[in-house]
Amino acid sequence: MVKNDKKEIAPSIEVNTRTIIGSVYSQLVSVTVSDLDVTIEFAYVNPRDKKGELVSRVTLPKVAGESLANLILKTIKEHTEKKGGKSA
Repeated sequence: MVKNDKKEIAPSIEVNTRTIIGSVYSQLVSVTVSDLDVTIEFAYVNPRDKKGELVSRVTLPKVAGESLANLILKTIKEHTEKKGGKSA
């Protein structure tokens, strides 16, 4: 539910979607899973010197990681269907 630029995530939690702490670009991603958590690491590789740099690491509960994976797949599918089934 979107309300005044805020997305309701849970009944008692609202996130202001206009607040961005930072944004980075990444071409590589690594995922590590434990019994409790999912850790996603994002890296940027400079195409000129082929050196990579870890730009972000996000650790979340396993159930949230599974939900994120499903949401990514669903969103990509919906986007592809809007474009008539054509990929980039």
